[in-house]
Amino acid sequence: MSFKTHIKFVVVTIIYFAHIYFRRLPITLLPLIREEIVLTSDDIGILVSSHALLYTIGRLLFGMASDRYSKVALLLLGLVTCAACSVGLAFSNHLWQMLIAMMLLGIVQGAGWVPATLLVQSWYSKSTYGTMFSILACGSTFAGILQPFSKKFYWRNVELYTGAGMLVFSIVCFIVLREDNVSPKQTEDDEEPNPEKKKKGGLRTIVGSIVIWHISFVYLFTMEMRTICETWVQLFLTDSKISPDAFQITYEIGGLVGTMASGIVIDLATRKFDVDATRRVIAVSYTCLMMFSAAGIFEFAELSSIFGFLAGMFVNGSINVWCMIASQAGFSKIQGTVSAFISFIASSGSMLAGTPLAYLISVFGWKVFLYIFSVQLVIVLFVSSFRVRLRMDTTENEASKNEIDDDESSGVCSTVVDSQRNLTSLNKKTRISMLLALYATKKIKPFRDVLASNKV
Repeated sequence: MSFKTHIKFVVVTIIYFAHIYFRRLPITLLPLIREEIVLTSDDIGILVSSHALLYTIGRLLFGMASDRYSKVALLLLGLVTCAACSVGLAFSNHLWQMLIAMMLLGIVQGAGWVPATLLVQSWYSKSTYGTMFSILACGSTFAGILQPFSKKFYWRNVELYTGAGMLVFSIVCFIVLREDNVSPKQTEDDEEPNPEKKKKGGLRTIVGSIVIWHISFVYLFTMEMRTICETWVQLFLTDSKISPDAFQITYEIGGLVGTMASGIVIDLATRKFDVDATRRVIAVSYTCLMMFSAAGIFEFAELSSIFGFLAGMFVNGSINVWCMIASQAGFSKIQGTVSAFISFIASSGSMLAGTPLAYLISVFGWKVFLYIFSVQLVIVLFVSSFRVRLRMDTTENEASKNEIDDDESSGVCSTVVDSQRNLTSLNKKTRISMLLALYATKKIKPFRDVLASNKV
């Protein structure tokens, strides 16, 4: 790959990092914000809930938009909006002002991830896509690692300077990525309309696809586990008189290692094995191992740092692989919509880790997690045993292959031999036959004499 491509990749990674950083920053600074702006527990609940709701909706909307509009334009729209909201929060003094900024920060998050993955997919080959995808995903982990350092400064200055700095940096991003600022719709208009492709691109096709629901269902357990590790584990450790700080640090470091390791392992394995088979094995393995690691936290609280590292590694590694699968599960023209739809459905795992799980904990205590993980482990292995394909376009490829076979068996030859005797658009068998015929006309005397007598 060229140096220019790597520069563009770095810029896209920074943009994605900025999306995550600005989304998490107000939540991280809430204890400091409450010292100046009066916020009750109900007010904070409204801020967090509205932010989470629009985050989920935004992922779906911008995923669909990425199939119709320029991915670079969507990335820059999200970056500028996040930076502007950060500047606005620096001057906010009332709940309604913070609410507007938090809602905007939530809804534009979808403009970061899906367009970024589609750009990376277009720049790199299959042999390196896993590694580059994982490096991009590390932007989320780095944003989480940097969040605690933001508390060491005055919160208004942090929001103002980071937001203003990113607004300036957005100009650099536009200059670097301007060549890729092309809408997919512009290239599609030049093609002849195909009714079959339009049928395949509809939302009904996505909703009715067993491939999509299979991926979403297994991915759901990973999203649930992330919420458990980021919320319930810390409460469990606090109730157990153990500081959750060490767990948080090792969890983030493990996440960084797991994200990178999963991508590298996939790239190495796909050199010898099928891509989809490799991703399936690694994704299911990571999903099962994360449940064992999380169970270890609740069973051996004194070893929470060790199990926290393992949980972070397998949770984030699992998320990385399932996101990689989702990003290439659909047809080429609806990959953004498919990826966003899968994320939308899988997000229900976070909801399951909310009120329903809180009820079970209140009734059965913290030991209920061991039973939950055991049941979910059996479910994941059972569902994965059906070996449902991981791409919607498998049947399409088979159909096109059958069309080629039909053309071969029809006996009709539409090959053109130009003046230089170059053969084009030939399958292997036809190419060999035609070359032998040409050789015969040049070397065998009867044919050579006929050709010579017909020359002008």
